[in-house]
Parts: sequence; structure tokens; C-alpha cells
Amino acid sequence: TICKCSEPSVLLPDSDYTSLQQIAQAPLLYSKPGVFGWQKQDRGSALLIEQLPQFLAAYNERPTRVADLGCGYGYISIMAAQQLPDASWLLTDNNATALLAAEKNCNVHGLAAELQLADCAEGLHGPVDVVLCNPPFHQGFAVAGSLTDRFLAAAHRLLRRQGRALFVVNQFIPLERKALDVFSASEVLIEHDGFKVVCLQK
Repeated sequence: TICKCSEPSVLLPDSDYTSLQQIAQAPLLYSKPGVFGWQKQDRGSALLIEQLPQFLAAYNERPTRVADLGCGYGYISIMAAQQLPDASWLLTDNNATALLAAEKNCNVHGLAAELQLADCAEGLHGPVDVVLCNPPFHQGFAVAGSLTDRFLAAAHRLLRRQGRALFVVNQFIPLERKALDVFSASEVLIEHDGFKVVCLQK
């Protein structure tokens, strides 16, 4: 049998899938294919950073230990560190490629950080003063509510007594209600452009 093949209507991008690539100039950031949202600065993460001054205003003393759960290529930590220059950082993700990019970005920006490969911070120990998190809400092709629950439980476990977390999620995810299963209080700080930022109190 002879098959006639035609040219594909959509060409795959001619990217170098083996090396880190610069994706932004200000701030200078690197990522690579295989990392969530690798070619962009995530709108949800940017919204979280915009709420950080309000979140930090509640502290009498600046937090000294911060964890970034599901850190990806490190955007949240790099941006938040500008407001917390004296804090120590724990970045964790279950994607080794993401951690490789995060390590590069930390080095570029002079951010001394501990980077740990872990699934929802499993096996990692606190305490930390603050957890920042933009959790994935898909597992495969399904919306995974249980995944959100695992990130909430991990944040609660890592936080010191009276510690606080700042999450950003899609607006349709009832995180502020789910969080009350483990946290003492939750507050939606903003809803915008399909996302919401939620402050949680241990």
C-alpha cells in the first residue's frame, strides 16, 4: 500500500528542548520546554506578587523563612525576594526540569535558596513563616481537587504556628472554603482576570 503524505498544517516550534532559554528581560528569567508556562510570566503568579505588599503589611516583623510550593521556574520567589531581601528561601517542585530553571534564575538574581525535588513538599520540614503557592489544578487531563487539598495540607504542615500562606488559583476553585478544613481563617484579597488570591492563617 502506498500512502500519500502531506505537509503538516501546524509545524512544531523549532526550539532547543535540551537547554535553558531566556524568556524575559525584565526581570531576566530562564526556562525551558517541559516546565509549566515555560514561555511566559504566569498572570496568576503576577497577581499574587501584586498582593504581596498588602499581605506583608500584617507582619510586625518581616518574615525570615519563605517556602515557594510548586515553584516552577522560580518566578514567584524571584519577584517576592525583592520585597523580602533578608529572607531565606525554600523552593520545591516535583519537576526536575523546573528546579533546574529555578536554580538558574536564583543564581542570576543572587538569591540564596534551598531547592528540593518533592511532590507537594512531601518529606520536607519547616517551620517557615510564609508559604507562597500557585498550585496546579490539573492532574493529567482532569481537574484534580485532591491536588489542591494536598497543597493546602503541605502548606499547613510547613508553616510555623500563626504562620500565613498566600495562594493564587483559578476563580472557580473554592480554595477559601477548602482551606478552612485545615486553616483557622481564609480571606480572598482580590479576584481578577479569572484568578483569585487567597490569604490563609494557620
